[in-house]
Amino acid sequence: MNWGAIPTRFEGWSRGAALALVAVVAALLVAVAWSPEAGPAPKLRASKAQPSDLQLYRDIIDGVRSGGDYYKVAAEAQRKNHYPLKPFFTFRLPTHATVYAMFGHRVMMVALWLLCGGLMVAWWMRLRSVLPLPLLGAIMILIGTGLGGMLQPQAGLFHESWAALLLALMVAIRRPENPWPAIVAGGLALMIRELALPMILAMGGLALLERRWREAAGWALAVVLFGIYMTLHAQWVSEVVLPGDPPSPGWSRVLGAEFAFKSIAKVTYGIRLPDAIAAGLLLLSLFGWASVKTGWALRVSILLAGYTAMLALFARPDTFYWGLLPAPLAYAGLAFLPKATSDLAKAVTRTPYRAA
Repeated sequence: MNWGAIPTRFEGWSRGAALALVAVVAALLVAVAWSPEAGPAPKLRASKAQPSDLQLYRDIIDGVRSGGDYYKVAAEAQRKNHYPLKPFFTFRLPTHATVYAMFGHRVMMVALWLLCGGLMVAWWMRLRSVLPLPLLGAIMILIGTGLGGMLQPQAGLFHESWAALLLALMVAIRRPENPWPAIVAGGLALMIRELALPMILAMGGLALLERRWREAAGWALAVVLFGIYMTLHAQWVSEVVLPGDPPSPGWSRVLGAEFAFKSIAKVTYGIRLPDAIAAGLLLLSLFGWASVKTGWALRVSILLAGYTAMLALFARPDTFYWGLLPAPLAYAGLAFLPKATSDLAKAVTRTPYRAA
């Protein structure tokens, strides 16, 4: 059977190592399926007195479209709807609201859909030389599954939707010989949502490890520009916050892996599956990505594992939409499982070497 020209990390493994890995993966699958209800359910609002974040974003965009200053409009909306105003990063960066106010919801909705289509084309171009046509078609369907939540009309109101698509596009279009398109895509994600920063730092760190100095300098430039933007943002926020404004309740809730998997499923077509099945598929997809021995697969693995961990450790039930960040590629790794399991099976059935 032709599973494609994809090198996996299991080629040439010993039988013992392969059996140990199979046991670990099986144990993890049992763990995520055993008690999927253990994690709290994602929810749209922190309390009944508070509207959803979507409505807050609508109010801010409407205020900016009417000619209001972003920071004054945002402060008034957050104060009115009982949202925290401290520290400064409780205010979203103004990029998203400003562009939305300029072009309008319909134009931005079409732009989001076009970006979804562009992402699928970019991954088709990336993978067409290493996957046979049936698996290539399968991975397009799986990417579409991850994009399910972003096809909803209101999805573009979430800053994370745009950042997620740009980060997934960033990995697809990165080429060592010309990293600048990827750097631009990552930089745009960073200017929309600061939660993109860990992935940008990871991209820069990998460039350093691979001794790609020009690429590393490009990622460093993106981080420096972002730092300047955030410094200005903090200053502008300080000008509209009052001493009595409420602070954030914090983000270190440690809601666990169950909540993380539920959150990702909720913003994808995984919402149609039972929690245990959705969690198992997400775990297997991450295993599939991590199995492939290429630079792009490594970067996707870091993206998926990193943002899943962020959800598990720092998200609150009402910030479940952080799950949008890994969503576009969350299920696509399932397409690599046939090759990975084939190589693992060869290792498991390999006869141990015996010295004469």
